[in-house]
Amino acid sequence: MWLFTTIGFFSVVQKDGEQHLTVRSRSSADLDSLRTTFMPELSATITKKGTDYPFRATITKSAFSKGMARIGESIDYHNFKDEVAERMGSERAHTYHHVWSALKRIENEPVRQKPASKPAMKGMTYGGVVINTEGKLLLREPKNHYDGYVWTFPKGKPEPSETEEEAAVREVWEETGVVGCITRRIPGEFQGSTSRSIFFLMTVERETGALDDETESITWVTAEEAEKRIKQTPNQIGRKRDLAVLKAAVELMG
Repeated sequence: MWLFTTIGFFSVVQKDGEQHLTVRSRSSADLDSLRTTFMPELSATITKKGTDYPFRATITKSAFSKGMARIGESIDYHNFKDEVAERMGSERAHTYHHVWSALKRIENEPVRQKPASKPAMKGMTYGGVVINTEGKLLLREPKNHYDGYVWTFPKGKPEPSETEEEAAVREVWEETGVVGCITRRIPGEFQGSTSRSIFFLMTVERETGALDDETESITWVTAEEAEKRIKQTPNQIGRKRDLAVLKAAVELMG
């Protein structure tokens, strides 16, 4: 776990084969403050240069739990960043603010789908055909028409441990800013120029308006207009695949 406090930042883990916890930090002063203020049972600081966290100490789970209770009981401030600035200085508060800003991305993350029966496979890509309330389909325009695609459906490679559904929802969100909700899997696997793809039919949960740096623009179009735009793609294999995906999606929509 990551632990941000008014006396320091810590990473707490249990290493393989060990019963105690290891509390790591990038500042030896932070560990000293933690030991003095909340966790007197914390061991002496061990220095390991060249690692992610050069300073670390150990503590039993029981003692750590008691220390966490003391941290909770000590909260008497109405603004965390202001309290950090007061206790640790403006530089540390500024650093914490950068972390806070980066974590705002969580607000737009898609809700994880229910676990699928199959995990996503390496070598495959996963995407979505998204339909809005007007019955229009979502297409994306790759930046610089990468790989010969003018208009195409959002898709991409899975991350480790993702299911097929999770990979598809994440890729749609990252490339188009649209958070989709899967309704059904589109039957079949679709061969592109570099990979095979699986697509899911999705409705719109929300639109964030945030495109990734690989997408020039997005558009909502009718199925007829989608066919016209896909046919602008000079990549013959990719064009054939996207037209097949469109046909299968329209048939599934009834």
